[in-house]
Amino acid sequence: MSFLHWLFKRVRERALKASFKENQEYGKRLGRLFYYLPIFFERKRIALENISLAFAGALKDKRREILKGLFEHLGMSLLEVISLEKLDASDFHQIFLSPEGLEKLKEGGIVVSAHFGNWELSLAALSYAGFPVNVIVRPPSDPFFAEYIDKIRRRFGTKVIPKGASLKEALRCLERRELLVVVVDQDEGKEGIFLPFMGRMASTPRGAFLLSLKYGVPLIPLFSWREDDGHHKVKVFPPLYPQGKSELDLARIVNFLIEEMVWTYPSQWLWIHRRWKTKPPERGKPS
Repeated sequence: MSFLHWLFKRVRERALKASFKENQEYGKRLGRLFYYLPIFFERKRIALENISLAFAGALKDKRREILKGLFEHLGMSLLEVISLEKLDASDFHQIFLSPEGLEKLKEGGIVVSAHFGNWELSLAALSYAGFPVNVIVRPPSDPFFAEYIDKIRRRFGTKVIPKGASLKEALRCLERRELLVVVVDQDEGKEGIFLPFMGRMASTPRGAFLLSLKYGVPLIPLFSWREDDGHHKVKVFPPLYPQGKSELDLARIVNFLIEEMVWTYPSQWLWIHRRWKTKPPERGKPS
């Protein structure tokens, strides 16, 4: 058993005996501990490098503060996810205050989002609100955690479509007017479309935008975040209809919305991912 597996099991044992609010405080303290553990030093380095690249000349005196806030956020998110093992509908009404724009989801569509706030908690909340949720994800590389997250999602009825799986399954969801949820804030390598994100060219996943354009399905931006008092908010933005727009148009709008969320709540975005790993091709050279 790896150290991380052992640590997770010990944390889970305690978390299942505590309330959601207690777990948030416990998670914050745990995140502070993670910040100083050598096993996370490489991720800290990547995150701090990304924060410095994204904010360029801004927030120089707050970059370490953002980084520490990120680890507190990740610790809280971990404990909140474990809490999902025992939450019911009444709990979600207390955790999520005044959701905005849920009526925009009633006809289904392609929900575009980011690794922002507590991603798993917001998926569970949508399912509990009665929306049929299908999510396209890249499974965790660690089978132990992949199995655990899959169990949490199944508990709430969230259906998982592995990234790269058959397009037919995604289309069936849309034909049934269900929600097809896609995150579009990770480096897509040379297969992505390059456009500015936080002031730097970034390889952006194309699938959601191409699907919208080809089948005339609206893109529905949705984000959730944690307020200072521990409550969560969900906001659904007006749908983006593909008619008269290009792939670049759609991608730029969604990237702009993600940027706005990152600037507003900088510690709640997943800075530990290598967002700018792939460099755009040099001018005059094929991509």
